Amino acid sequence: MQTATESHGPLRERGVPASERDQLDKLLAELRFGTGRDARIGYAAAAAVSAWRKPPRIQVTGRAHAGRTTVLHALALMSAVETEPVDEPGLPDPVLDADLVVYVVSAAPTPADRRILATLPPGRTVVVLNKADAIGARWGDAVAAAEQYGRELGIPVLPVVASLAAHTRAGAVTGDDLALLRRLAAEADPSLILSADLFVAPGPDLAEREQLLRRWDLYGVVCAYAALRHDPELAAQALLQILHAASGIDALHRLLQRRYEQVSALRDGELLDELARLAARAVPGEGERARDVLESYLFGDDALWLGLCAGLARPEVAHLAAGYPSPAPSDADDAISRAARWRAVVSSDMPPAARRAALRVHNGYVRLWERMSSAGL
Repeated sequence: MQTATESHGPLRERGVPASERDQLDKLLAELRFGTGRDARIGYAAAAAVSAWRKPPRIQVTGRAHAGRTTVLHALALMSAVETEPVDEPGLPDPVLDADLVVYVVSAAPTPADRRILATLPPGRTVVVLNKADAIGARWGDAVAAAEQYGRELGIPVLPVVASLAAHTRAGAVTGDDLALLRRLAAEADPSLILSADLFVAPGPDLAEREQLLRRWDLYGVVCAYAALRHDPELAAQALLQILHAASGIDALHRLLQRRYEQVSALRDGELLDELARLAARAVPGEGERARDVLESYLFGDDALWLGLCAGLARPEVAHLAAGYPSPAPSDADDAISRAARWRAVVSSDMPPAARRAALRVHNGYVRLWERMSSAGL
């Protein structure tokens, strides 16, 4: 979640707190050592904040030979781990309990795939149709297949050639690679790239062709061949970027980034809920101010901003903010307009969870309006 700057200008100037970390550190210090000292409440609050500060967990899973390891390398995400394969004879399925699950298939989902995917929350699951170059005769066939599987599963499915993405992340188009590819694009019979066997058939440059195929696979070679036929003067870096784009990995990255931000925002709401529970458990007594300290934080700018983002991320109401370029309003007028809209949502007939999320959004925009218009000073 962004808290520093965005394309619309500095968020602090638009009423958004710059960092919630400092305020949480101050809260914990008050509960452990300051005026709100309460060992029991302070310990529980510290545990909640520590759990919240851990990055969301991502699991990459799927059946054996679907390409889990290659997808993991292609994504290169710090918090992602590969599980044991699912549906292995004689072995239990891995526990899929991460904040995000990337499920890898390399063809149409099998009944076992569908059984496992039916147990996963759709909002926290992404399916990767790996080895998309082997589906149909062109990329559009893989896209159509992914869309069909997505409709059937109720989960986003994205086509990817993870092996090419991993190569573009780990390597570079060398001068020798580029020279050979240019020569093949200019001189070779197009039938040479119809299959891997044809590409390494006996003839001139056989050793170089074999090495090229090992480095870039046939799909990479075909993409590079097409690009260089169109523009023989492409530089190595430009060709590498084309190959990276042709792998389909960027669309997967963008979707995971959106899901990651949504999960992080929902965890913000869970932290606020836990701190509210601790405030309710803190028994006021002579000289004991733990409840006051917690409530002071919960009604402060930082907590209201976290609550606003958590509310917008709730699946029950997220569609109502689809037109917002960002959670932060552009100015005071935008903030009060958003607040009024969400007040109407709160007043509508909707489930309690959705109404609670909408109230958090409303309260957050009211506070931003106060800050941006100086009405709260």
